[in-house]
Amino acid sequence: MLCVERLSSMLSACSNSCKLNQDLYLLMRSSIVTLGTHNLLVSNQLHSSGRVLALCDHPDLLKKEEIKTLFSADSISRAKQILALIPGRATGAYSHSQGIKGLRDAIASGIASRDGFPANADDIFLTDGASPGVHLMMQLLIRNEKDGILVPIPQYPLYSASIALHGGSLVPYYLNESTGWGLEISDVKKQLEDARSRGIDVRALVVINPGNPTGQGTC
Repeated sequence: MLCVERLSSMLSACSNSCKLNQDLYLLMRSSIVTLGTHNLLVSNQLHSSGRVLALCDHPDLLKKEEIKTLFSADSISRAKQILALIPGRATGAYSHSQGIKGLRDAIASGIASRDGFPANADDIFLTDGASPGVHLMMQLLIRNEKDGILVPIPQYPLYSASIALHGGSLVPYYLNESTGWGLEISDVKKQLEDARSRGIDVRALVVINPGNPTGQGTC
């Protein structure tokens, strides 16, 4: 019965988050179209990633001379680099729960190079997409309906649905359209105080960067 109630709440959360004004609806529709077009525009890159994965899954291909006519030099080089980081130089086996250490080291190095701040590979968890990562965090943070999560509005329904699924409470904070969907600290404080007055223990703040569906960036 509890599962049915949570599923109903999750579907309701998705439905409510989609009841936006006409302008925002057009913005969301534009974002969806842009996303689809983007996938088409970068199709070569997607295919390149697929080739790298194929070589990692079948490393014996790298030993064949004709491989150079089927795969680009970049794909071959990247596959060799990735395989060198994987214990046993093969995919398919269980890895560390946080993800392969060598890959986390590479990601930490990339973050430090991009952002100018040190990153620790031990603080990085690899998941198969954003959704499993969000669900994992909600599962860890939410104990009951008195646990709240601050979520930006507008938001991608994944967050409201996940909070409902795990039995928590969504605490909204509203982005300001007139300032390019900027964050108002005063509104966050107001929503936090209001939630606490209702006995909600706010345990996390969701920051979506770049914003979805609003598209703004956060420094």
